Amino acid sequence: MDNRLFEQIKQRLPIAEVLSTYITLEPSGTQFKARCPFHNEKTASFSVSPERGLFYCFGCGEKGDIFNFVERFEGLDKKGALKVLADRAGIALTNNQFTKVEPTDSVYEALEVSATKYQHYLAQNTEAIAYLKNRGLTDATIEAFRIGYAPTEWRSISATLDTQSQVFYERAGLIKKTEKGYYDRFRGRIMFPLMDSSGRIVAFSGRMFPDTPEGPKYLNSPETEVFHKSRILFGFDKAKLAIKKHNFAILVEGQMDLVLSHQAGFKNTVATSGTAVSETVIGDAGAQLSIIARLTQNLFLAFDGDSAGKKAMERAAIVALSLGMNPKVVALPEGVDPADFIGAGGGDPEHSEGWKELLKKAEHFIPHTLHEIQKKSPSAHQLKQSIRMQLFPFLLRVPSAIERQVYVNTIATESNLGTKEVNDDFNSFVLESKVPETETSQTIKTIKASNAHQLTHAERLIGLIELYPIESVLAQKKLLDEFQFEDSLLVISPIADDKKEWIVASVERQYATAKEEDIEGIIKELSATVIAQFLDQLKFEYSMKMNEAKQQKDEEKELYYLALLQKLHQRRHAP
Repeated sequence: MDNRLFEQIKQRLPIAEVLSTYITLEPSGTQFKARCPFHNEKTASFSVSPERGLFYCFGCGEKGDIFNFVERFEGLDKKGALKVLADRAGIALTNNQFTKVEPTDSVYEALEVSATKYQHYLAQNTEAIAYLKNRGLTDATIEAFRIGYAPTEWRSISATLDTQSQVFYERAGLIKKTEKGYYDRFRGRIMFPLMDSSGRIVAFSGRMFPDTPEGPKYLNSPETEVFHKSRILFGFDKAKLAIKKHNFAILVEGQMDLVLSHQAGFKNTVATSGTAVSETVIGDAGAQLSIIARLTQNLFLAFDGDSAGKKAMERAAIVALSLGMNPKVVALPEGVDPADFIGAGGGDPEHSEGWKELLKKAEHFIPHTLHEIQKKSPSAHQLKQSIRMQLFPFLLRVPSAIERQVYVNTIATESNLGTKEVNDDFNSFVLESKVPETETSQTIKTIKASNAHQLTHAERLIGLIELYPIESVLAQKKLLDEFQFEDSLLVISPIADDKKEWIVASVERQYATAKEEDIEGIIKELSATVIAQFLDQLKFEYSMKMNEAKQQKDEEKELYYLALLQKLHQRRHAP
C-alpha cells in the first residue's frame, strides 16, 4: 500500500479525535489516558500521545497508531482499517493504491459485484419492490442498505462466470458445485448484504420472495474465509458511531427490524440477522456482543414478542450479563416484532414516539424476569422454585459480586421472600451449580482465555510457572523477579485467584502436548519477551517525559531523559 496515503490520513485525523469515538480519553499533561479497551483493568494504563500519534498500554503492551487501533478494536484486517479511516478522512480509495494483493481480495470483489447485480435485479422486480414499500421502506433506505433481489433462476449469477471466477464465487458462498456444474445458492430471495465494520460486504441474508413451502424462509451465506457468523452483527458498520454517541445499543433479530429502526432515526440499532447471538469464541473479538461492550455497557434487547423471541432474548441476555453489560428488555406485545411496531407508525422519525416510549419503559433483564415469574406463580413456594430455576442461572453470570448482591436484595424486596431467605437459597444454588460464584460463564472464560494470543506474555509466564514449579523454572522466575533498569523494577502485577484459574486453564490447554524438558526453553523465551516489553514501556515513558521537558524548556531534565534513552537503547540491543 502507498505509505503516502497512510501519512495523509494521519495528518487529517488526529489520534485523540479518532480514539475518542471508541473510548473515553482523559487529559494527562500533554498526553491522554484511558482504561484500555483490549484487556480488563480498573485503573487507566492506556496512554495516548497526540504529538507522536501513538498509543501504548502499560498493562497489556498493545501499541501503535490509529490504523493499529482500529484494526484491533474493530477486528478488521489492514485494508479494512484503512477503509474505515479513509472514509472518515474523506479520502476516496482506488485499486492502484493497493500494491499487495491479498488472498481474499477476489472474494470481496465477488461479493461486491453480486450485490450490484442483486440491486439491478430488484429494480426490475416490481412485486419485490412493492413488498418492501408495503413494509414501510423508502427508496433512500433501500439504496442505503443496498437491498437487492436474487431471481428464481438457478444460474442467474453462476452462468455469467468464467472458470477462474467460479472459484472465488464459490469461496464467497454465492454458488455451489454439483456433478452438473455450478448453480446459485440464493434464488427467489430479497437480499440483504451483511457488512463488516468497515462497510465491506462479507455475506448475504436472503428472505424468501415470493413465499413458497420449499426451503427456509431466511437463508444466510455459509461461513467463509471472510464471513464468520458469530462475529457479524447486521448494521454495525452504520451503528457504531451512534452507539458510542448515545451510550446504548438496541439489539433486534431481523433485517426488517434493523432497517426500519435506522429509517426511523434509531441508528444505534444492530441485528443478529438470523445468526443467533453466540457464545462461541471468535478470535480477538470474543462473542458477537463483546465489540458492543467496548462501546457501551447498555444493551436494549428488542426481540419478537413470541416464544422464539423470548428464547433468543435469553441467549443474548446471558452473554451480555457475562460480559458485565446492563441488558434491558423492550417488552413488545405478543406476536409483534420491532418492524411491525415501528412500521405501524410509518417507519420515520416523525412517527417513532411509540417506539421511543417503549424503549424508555425497558427494564433490566433481572427484574423483568422476576416480574414475569411473579405473574405465573400463584404461591410463595412456586415463586421461590421458579426464581431458583429461571432467574438464578442468569444472576450467576453477573461478574460483579456487588451487583449480584444488589439483585439479590431487589429479588428479596419485590418477592416478599426476605433477604436472608433469598441469600441462603442463592448461596445454596451456587454451591450446587457447576459454575462457581467467582467465575463468569464457562463460555466467557473461554472468550477471555482460550486463545493464547489473548493472554499477555506475563500471564502465560504465570500460568507456566504455576503448572511447572520445577527447579529450573523457579530459577528463571527468580531472575525475572530481580530484573531492573536504573531505578525501574520489572514487576508482574499480582493476579487475583479467580483470574489465575482461567489463565492456568488456558496455558494448560495451549501447552498440553509440550514435553517438560521443553518448558524451560519456552519460559526463557517468554521471559525475554516480557523484559523486552518492559524496556519498550520505559522507552515510551522516557520519550514522553523528554518531550514534556522540551516543551517546558527544562534543558537539564531533557538531557537526563535523553541519557536514559541512550542507555536503554544499549541495554535493549545488548547481545
